[in-house]
Amino acid sequence: MHKTHFFLKGSDREQRWLNRQADRGYQLTAVTGWTYHFQRATTPRAVVSEYLPTTTLEAMAADFKPVATVPVKGTAIAVSYANTPKTHRVVSDDAVARLAVYRQARNRALNWMNGWVAAIWLLMCLALFTSTKVAATPGWAALLWSVLIGGALLIIVGMVICVTAAVRCHRTVRRLVRITGDDEDAWKPTMHILFKHQPERPDIDQWQDMGRWQLAMHNQRGDYYFNLQTSLNAYEIKSILTKVINQRDFTVMSWVGNYH
Repeated sequence: MHKTHFFLKGSDREQRWLNRQADRGYQLTAVTGWTYHFQRATTPRAVVSEYLPTTTLEAMAADFKPVATVPVKGTAIAVSYANTPKTHRVVSDDAVARLAVYRQARNRALNWMNGWVAAIWLLMCLALFTSTKVAATPGWAALLWSVLIGGALLIIVGMVICVTAAVRCHRTVRRLVRITGDDEDAWKPTMHILFKHQPERPDIDQWQDMGRWQLAMHNQRGDYYFNLQTSLNAYEIKSILTKVINQRDFTVMSWVGNYH
C-alpha cells in the first residue's frame, strides 16, 4: 500500500502521521518523493525520523539500517526513517541539522509566495492588455471580470497557504534557536552606544559576545558612537558595560530611539 502526502520531510507532523499508520497496522517500508510505502504488519513498530549530516548517515548506515533516507535539497543533510528507538543509537540530538532544514523551508515558503503572486499578477495584466485589443462585448467583459476576480482569489489563497507554512516553520526555528543558541541568521535590532570622553577608542573585543559592533562615528573630544546588532535589550547592555566602564561615560539608545 502507498499513500501520497505533502509533508516537510522529517517534521514532527510527518512523524505523528507515520506513527498513526503504524497504530493501524501499516509499517513504513520506503519513501519516494511525496509517496510513502507501507506493508501490513502484525506488530508494526513506531517510526523515528531525524535529520543527520549525510556523512554521518553514510558512516552509520551499516549498523543503523534505516528504513528509508531522503536527502534535503540544497543541504548536506538527509532525513532518516528508522524503527530503532533513539536510545539504541549513537545520534541523540539533531537540533542543529533540524534548524538548518526549517530555515530553508521557511525561506522556500516565502519564495513560493512571491513567485505565485508575481505569476498570477502577470496573467491578470496580460488579460487586461488583451482586453484592449479585442472588441468590447458583454460576454468578453464578463470573462475579463471573472479572470480578474479569480486571479485575486488565487493570490489570496496562495498567500494564505504560503504564509501559514512559513509561520509554522518560523515557530520551530525560534524554538530551535533557543535550544542551539545559533542565532546567526536571526533578525536582531541595532542598538546604539555612545562612549563619551574616551582617551582612545574603546576596546570592544571584550564585548564581542554581545553581538556585532560597528563604529559609526567619532570626534576629537573622544566621543565614539557604535552600532550594536544584538538580541540584548538596553538594560542588559548597560549591566554588562558598567562592569568595565563608568556609567556616566556611556549612553545606550535602543533601536526605537529611546535613551537609557
